[in-house]
Amino acid sequence: MTPETTAEERALVLRAQDGESAAFEQLVDLHQGRLFRIAFMVVGDRQDAEDVVQESLVLAWRRLHLLEDPAAFRSWVAQICTRRATDVVRRLARRATSTAADDDLEASSGGPAEAAGSSRVSPNRSSAADPAASALVNAQMRALAGILASIDPALRTCWVLREIDGMSYREICRVVDATEATVRGRIARARTQIVREMEEWR
Repeated sequence: MTPETTAEERALVLRAQDGESAAFEQLVDLHQGRLFRIAFMVVGDRQDAEDVVQESLVLAWRRLHLLEDPAAFRSWVAQICTRRATDVVRRLARRATSTAADDDLEASSGGPAEAAGSSRVSPNRSSAADPAASALVNAQMRALAGILASIDPALRTCWVLREIDGMSYREICRVVDATEATVRGRIARARTQIVREMEEWR
């Protein structure tokens, strides 16, 4: 279930649209982490993901006045981030992007074998306190990053938005500009590939 935009967050968006940079900085604090998770799982590289997030936030600030519905900020900024991440993937299609550091991988998720099914990926706090469990999660995430890198970007993006960010199908449709049937189909195809490739981790 995707968190709804709170009244406080909506007020921040309105203040930021009025030119209040401090309000936008608060929005950055609220969304920077999730944007990094989206970007990282799409591009598979920490530095590229950080660049995508920074570029996306700058663009969001410049275009914020164009956002008609303040309550749609969450999906709107994710759309900007996703498109830029997809552009990076296309530019770097020939480059391997699965060499992220263990801490980057652990920060981005907690259970790839579980995520490959129908449940959303969420941080696994217990594994952080258990070195053996943490090592397993890191190995799983490296495997998942490699698998994602081999999946068609359109499928990968929809899967990441659903399973990593927890967006609703309706929100994903807005982000990727596709019908719900198309989005569901892409997620199902991505999930099938991931489940098949992640079998050894089950």
